[in-house]
Amino acid sequence: MSNGGNDIKVTAYQIGNYVNVRSAESISKTLDSFNKLDGCLFMKQMFQYCGQKYSILKVVKNFFDEYRYKMYKTRSPLYILDGLICDGDVDELAHRCDRSCYLLWHGNWLEKA
Repeated sequence: MSNGGNDIKVTAYQIGNYVNVRSAESISKTLDSFNKLDGCLFMKQMFQYCGQKYSILKVVKNFFDEYRYKMYKTRSPLYILDGLICDGDVDELAHRCDRSCYLLWHGNWLEKA
């Protein structure tokens, strides 16, 4: 499993496991110039959840890209944390998005609680 070029060991979590979101400083060290790790975007709104405890709602290994109309396999498991959804505030958009999509979390941004 890829570790995104850093020293944090990727752990496979199961649905129902409790995890802590790592610190903003720790997560920032894993990100490339596009705020991504293994292609997974860390949105600025996600920083508010750093240092807090959540349960794993879903393990994501595949996802559908509606723009390209194509199914993709993730490079490493991604996680949906219970109750954490996008607030729709995206810098590039003139208006807020109302879809309330789940935020995807890379395993390197999490640690066992």
